[in-house]
Amino acid sequence: MAKKVIRKAVRHAKPREQTVQQARRLISDDLLIGFFRGARLDDQVLAIQLVNRRLDGGETLDHIFQTDGDFGFLLSVEQLPDSAFRISFGCQAGPLAGDGGEWEVVFDNRGNVCSLSGGHSWIS
Repeated sequence: MAKKVIRKAVRHAKPREQTVQQARRLISDDLLIGFFRGARLDDQVLAIQLVNRRLDGGETLDHIFQTDGDFGFLLSVEQLPDSAFRISFGCQAGPLAGDGGEWEVVFDNRGNVCSLSGGHSWIS
């Protein structure tokens, strides 16, 4: 029953919402939060700092990724071999205001970040 609800929600979602929903099905909330915590050392991407402030304030990922129109946090996840993921994350605050980046992250069997490397970042 739950699968039908998810599929129906994705079918009616906007492209950004759909990408976030698909990404969150590929990676658990615990791993995603671990990534955000590990990536917070990358002070060049404001979106990472913003999401960590919201997590520090007690917000859940469900609340953080709620969409309101065309703007908000962006997330795309590709699962790679050996407990690794390619994560694209950013925040689009307005038509010409936002930033983000792409990272490859490897987790150990307990869900801890083993390695985190940034590929590229963007700003608008």
